[in-house]
Amino acid sequence: MLDRERLRTANEGLKAAITEFENAAKNNDDLENSIDRPDDRGSLRDKASDFESSWNDKREALLENLTKIQEHLQGIIDGWETMDTEAAASLSSATPTTVHSQVR
Repeated sequence: MLDRERLRTANEGLKAAITEFENAAKNNDDLENSIDRPDDRGSLRDKASDFESSWNDKREALLENLTKIQEHLQGIIDGWETMDTEAAASLSSATPTTVHSQVR
């Protein structure tokens, strides 16, 4: 049985991860500003900047893949909900005789 609630939960988790990846550069800038230059030394700040630079390309690839997965998952959810709605409407409009003859 397909658990659409789990699919929705996974979809929301993917959306949250995408948002985090999209905001990562700004978050790193905030980190660098918070680190500043303690005791007039910039080595820790430089390390944070180097980390951001080395992760930038990888993060973009991960963001692209996460976005594709989320879009596909959203399509699955939408497809199942459409099918469910159409099936419910079809059953609601069917007469007992029609349903009985379709079962045979």
